[in-house]
Amino acid sequence: MRRKKVNKRILRLIEARLDKGKRKYGHENVEVDGRNFEIEALEEILDCCVYIAAKLIELQTRREYG
Repeated sequence: MRRKKVNKRILRLIEARLDKGKRKYGHENVEVDGRNFEIEALEEILDCCVYIAAKLIELQTRREYG
């Protein structure tokens, strides 16, 4: 049951991101907005790595010194 709730939350988050993109770019078709998706994906993944590492270090520090 919990898995279904998590999956629904994931789908809502994706839908929210798509809606945000529609508002920002004025359409739903991401193929025509002129971005290079290979570069966009790489940059997003790198950002994600930084955010995750920072959060994990924060959690680890809390456990060590908490």
